[in-house]
Amino acid sequence: MAKRHRLPVCGTTSDGQAVTINELEFGYLTQIAGWGEFNSKADDALQSAGLTLPGDFCSSVRCGPSTVWRVAPDRALVQSDTGPGFESAIDLSVLDLSDARLCLMLNGPGASGLLSRVAAIDFADTAFPVGHFAQTAIHHVSVLIDRHGRDQFTVFIPTTFAMSLTNFLADHLTAEVATKKANG
Repeated sequence: MAKRHRLPVCGTTSDGQAVTINELEFGYLTQIAGWGEFNSKADDALQSAGLTLPGDFCSSVRCGPSTVWRVAPDRALVQSDTGPGFESAIDLSVLDLSDARLCLMLNGPGASGLLSRVAAIDFADTAFPVGHFAQTAIHHVSVLIDRHGRDQFTVFIPTTFAMSLTNFLADHLTAEVATKKANG
């Protein structure tokens, strides 16, 4: 039987760096998509919330508690505490993904090391600076990882894989703790 971890999970990586894994209440997650003049139409819709469309596919745009990630040439995700109010946006498709994703917060000096062990990305400060995000996979499941601070990451995962990916991360951290004790 698989272990089920109650959050928060606190531990250290094999190199002795502390990590805390916890679930984060993120409010609303909305996808906006479009065709043709997506950039200008998305920017118009986002400006009503004090946001802009990121110019690339790795930098997030933040304004207060809201964040925008450009995840494709004609698609963006918007996280906000309140509903974004894009219902009146013309020529944009608006989809509420709030119930389709779970957000994990990884905090601590070992967070980047733990993520580097489970996702094929270099999470070093110079390669993945604060304000950058990546769409990648953890254990064959698509995720969005965003760096909020030097030692702080959010990981958006599909709710259908919430338990298995949370357990995978916690078990990986636990395995690192057990490995350290065995080798110590």
